[in-house]
Amino acid sequence: MNDATDPLRAKVLFYGDDFTGASDNAAQYARHGLKTVLFFSDPGADGLEHAAQNYDVVGVAGTARSLDPDGMRAELTPVLEKFRQLKVPLVQYKCCSTFDSSPHTGSLGYAIQLMQTCWPGSLIPVLAATPEFGRYTLFGHHYARAGTAVYRLDRHPVMSRHPVTPMNESDLSLVLTQQGFTPSYAVDLRSLDHFEKTPDVLATELIAHDSVVFDGYTLKQVMTAAASLWHVSQQRQVCAMAAQGFAHGLGAWLRQSGRLKSSQPTHKLDAVDRLLVLSGSCSSLSADQIAWAREAGFLTMRADLSLLTDQDTDALEALENRMLDALKSGTSVVVFTAEGPDDALVSAASAQALSASAMAQRIGSLFARLARVAFAQAGLQRLVVAGGDSSSFTMRDIRASALEIKASHFGQNAHVCTLVSDDPLIHDKEVLLKGGQVGQANLYGLMLAGFSNSSP
Repeated sequence: MNDATDPLRAKVLFYGDDFTGASDNAAQYARHGLKTVLFFSDPGADGLEHAAQNYDVVGVAGTARSLDPDGMRAELTPVLEKFRQLKVPLVQYKCCSTFDSSPHTGSLGYAIQLMQTCWPGSLIPVLAATPEFGRYTLFGHHYARAGTAVYRLDRHPVMSRHPVTPMNESDLSLVLTQQGFTPSYAVDLRSLDHFEKTPDVLATELIAHDSVVFDGYTLKQVMTAAASLWHVSQQRQVCAMAAQGFAHGLGAWLRQSGRLKSSQPTHKLDAVDRLLVLSGSCSSLSADQIAWAREAGFLTMRADLSLLTDQDTDALEALENRMLDALKSGTSVVVFTAEGPDDALVSAASAQALSASAMAQRIGSLFARLARVAFAQAGLQRLVVAGGDSSSFTMRDIRASALEIKASHFGQNAHVCTLVSDDPLIHDKEVLLKGGQVGQANLYGLMLAGFSNSSP
């Protein structure tokens, strides 16, 4: 598509399997000075090529995490084919750092198969470790922090009970084998420490393999893994199944090795006078954040199942009016669907046989409507959407086309973005897309008060 007179700038292309994770991934590249854009849907071949000529990293956010294999194929194949045509040698499928997936929902193994179809003979590395966020891989087994404790994935108090993709295995190779793909090689902690100064030598070992699972406990180890894959990509296509730790590690190594000449970004977010939070997450952490907001004086309102399954216009208008009255008076608002994994909505949705994707779409449609009303009638500037799957559909329904990173608070893994849209009501509005496991209890207070956090 491109020619020698109009070369591509892009170093990495990535697809994010939900919008919260995709925005976090974009922020990890941007924190090191890589100019990054994230599209909310396939922008077409010309749109992708134009972005690849003007950005270092180009991402497309999707909904594959909530889809069955047929839905994944329909969603992913057009994007991957356009990526392939651009001939950028490093492609990332951004997975969740908790690696939660199943053969029937958001299958990471099936996503790898789709990448192999587009890039036969590519190297498939698997890198889920994100140490900054408390996600570690040790001798092939994955661990995740909950509070101050760290648990093996299959014993994690949240991920082992995930309502859609409960994790009953911690060995990443076995998780993928159950989903139709078996990695052939592993690089453990000892090798990463050994090759810390010589990732190019590690790359020569990787060239001989078709797939590899990386350990990772420290940022240095993740940087070594990412650097080795950068070297491999200079000789062979790399299609990484990787969490946001890979983006942070690669960006840090590119900066440290002198390959990035742009200045290091700083991060400052001004306060706003009110905030709207739309929470479609049923995690216990999200419940803690809702409880904190309630105690801090936010108006908290439940959007119950009837608003998601019925066309109850009176109830919807009542919810909208109460939200608008609060926002216009200067009161911040949280609209939520559930408070924790044991909330009645979870069992009620199951009883009605609503799939994860169907529920996420309904929540997204409701949230997009509420956000547009708040922007139009209350002059809202900053929005938080919580829940990886529901946020994906919210952003698509709100008719935003892309985002760029505005400011990041790395202590809470929170990345505020500005929206790009042809609709002036949406363009330049600020949004935090927050996964269920992201942030501390006081996160919404931080988003209201702003922050100054220049350390990357």
